Amino acid sequence: MREAKQRTQDLLDYQWAHYSELAYQRNQKLESIKKALIGAAVADFKFENWQRGVKYKYSLHPLGTVGSLTNIGGRFNTGVEVNSNVPTHSAIYIAIDKDTAIQETLGQVPDPTGQLTPQEVALTNPNSETFVAVSGYLEKVFDLRTHKSLNGLVSVIKHFEFSQAVLARAKALKIDAPRVIQTSKELLGTLLDSNWRDWPENLDVPSNSQVFGHLLYIVGLEGVLYPSKLTGKDCLAIFPHNFEKGSSYIEIVGDVPHPKVPRRVDERTWPICDFNFEDLADSNAILQ
Repeated sequence: MREAKQRTQDLLDYQWAHYSELAYQRNQKLESIKKALIGAAVADFKFENWQRGVKYKYSLHPLGTVGSLTNIGGRFNTGVEVNSNVPTHSAIYIAIDKDTAIQETLGQVPDPTGQLTPQEVALTNPNSETFVAVSGYLEKVFDLRTHKSLNGLVSVIKHFEFSQAVLARAKALKIDAPRVIQTSKELLGTLLDSNWRDWPENLDVPSNSQVFGHLLYIVGLEGVLYPSKLTGKDCLAIFPHNFEKGSSYIEIVGDVPHPKVPRRVDERTWPICDFNFEDLADSNAILQ
């Protein structure tokens, strides 16, 4: 048991060293990365009657982002239970139709028997959820429906290198030597990996998609458009903090159940995303 615990700790230390070296190099090349991401972004993206799914406990504030920060977070944002040295940011996740929203929200755990489809797994999930229709507009989003949008980013990061110390650690642990991604197709594959949770859950570092989402966030993009791994249809991860001083917005379609339920998030009201409904209901915040 002592040997197993020591190996686990050695693996965690190695993964942190691996993450830290790449994080340092990304920071050194941040201006080049910023140009690559903004240059490949899609402008003026409108969406109508898409679907937003949230746990029932958040149903009075469907445009809130508190839930996205719990545990390990989402595919494109890192939660608070990953390594405390890793930066976090929140996100609103939506899908183009209700079936995709249901599967993305409820169907992420694979059927161990292999007998159920992702949709059937979602429908067997006993958790209570709320789904609302949303529409909106984003000034700039990154489109992951094609690997070509990643060409500029790959041209920067493919020159990153690992130190001899990290390579020696990998050799001592008898695991494959780390390598830097060289093509946009390869990078897209890691960003859409169905097993992205393995890194934050088991290795205490963000997945590639979470690192990528944070890069989009810090360079000021409002979201990332990507295909669902369950239905193949469009999904959006939206970063409302970047609505400030812009014209982007997201709003609930139709009436809300209570006057204090936030219906719209835009350049003026984006801070409401960070609060629970109880805090907003007890305050004099302008919600609409």
